[in-house]
Amino acid sequence: MSEDIKSRVMNYFNCPLGDIHEGEQLNFVCLEANCKEMGLICPVCRTQKHSKHKVIPLKIFLADIYTNINAKQNQNSLDSLLVQLDQSRLKMLSSLKDIVQKMVLQIKLLEEQINLSYKNTKQRLQEQNQTQMNFPLLFQQILNTQYKNVELLKQDVRKIIDNVSQLQPGKIEIDFKPQKLFDSYQKAVNILQLSFQSQEAVNQLQMLFTSFKQSTQKIVKPIEKFTLPVVSHNQINFIFSQTLKSATINVQDLKIATQQVQQNTENRFILIEPSIQDSSKIAFKIVNLTNFIGLGIGLKNVLQTKNMRFDQQSIGHGSYMASSNDLVFSHHKQEENMISKSFPFATGDIVILDVNFENQIIKFKNKNSQNEPISLTFDIPENDEIVFCVNMGSVGEKVEILDDWD
Repeated sequence: MSEDIKSRVMNYFNCPLGDIHEGEQLNFVCLEANCKEMGLICPVCRTQKHSKHKVIPLKIFLADIYTNINAKQNQNSLDSLLVQLDQSRLKMLSSLKDIVQKMVLQIKLLEEQINLSYKNTKQRLQEQNQTQMNFPLLFQQILNTQYKNVELLKQDVRKIIDNVSQLQPGKIEIDFKPQKLFDSYQKAVNILQLSFQSQEAVNQLQMLFTSFKQSTQKIVKPIEKFTLPVVSHNQINFIFSQTLKSATINVQDLKIATQQVQQNTENRFILIEPSIQDSSKIAFKIVNLTNFIGLGIGLKNVLQTKNMRFDQQSIGHGSYMASSNDLVFSHHKQEENMISKSFPFATGDIVILDVNFENQIIKFKNKNSQNEPISLTFDIPENDEIVFCVNMGSVGEKVEILDDWD
């Protein structure tokens, strides 16, 4: 069949591009993975746009595909693969359920330990207080040998010993200090609260989810290239996050963000949802600029860990931005961090951000300016998500996400 395909006379469609392409037949296939126009092309297309791409004649493409499919037909039946796929899903869900059950058990044990520690500390404080109140009476009873039961005497002496100390050799001192008991308990509580606040388990789960989502995204992307229509604007409905933001930034109608308090480095960022999974565009309108607005992309986990703080002085701050005062900022390149790239914008301007995931470049264009766009390179970490972000430093500064910017 493969040889039959190669020898067959085929009726090719003509290239629809017209002009110099007029009458040329679509008899080649571009296989370049990063080519936005991969697929059927004519000889003129091949010369103009695909000269450095992987291009083969359509006949050879069909013959090779047929041979390849025929050779692999008996390797795995679809039914067998679907069974294995279902088993993998059930195995993952079962593992997840086991982890949740173990976490619930540990939380239950921790809850019981917290209550037991509280109960013991409370009882110890009450006993110490009662001993302190009864100490003069116990002292007189022992001194006057009023005890008739030696075991009771031993118990009372033991109570006294529990509340004395020997700070200096040969010198016994009363050590009724209930505050020390409470301080010991509070120290344990503080350690536990810090563990809660770190949310290490939650962060690890988020990282695992991100990693899994990114891995499965590779399965979806090849399909999207052939099923999604080509559009001039990104169709993703980007919105300002109601939770992934500084507390001083107010969100209105999901599309408008306003800084309500004058800031230095604290409380500067608001992130935009959803996360960026592929090359995307977004446009911001500068509704009001007082002093400083930064626009760009950020590393979600890094900015969350920093509590939306803007540590712009050194790399590792979690963002790639261009700002209204002509500066650009880079998370991973010192030579692109806090340097001038001549890209000012002001109140009323529309700034378009174009993120290219394949080349790892973000371009900034001021729609209201004749200046050329500027660009920054960025890094895509395996354990984080990339999001669009806005950084506002002064009270009253306001930015709007535009759905259409023509």
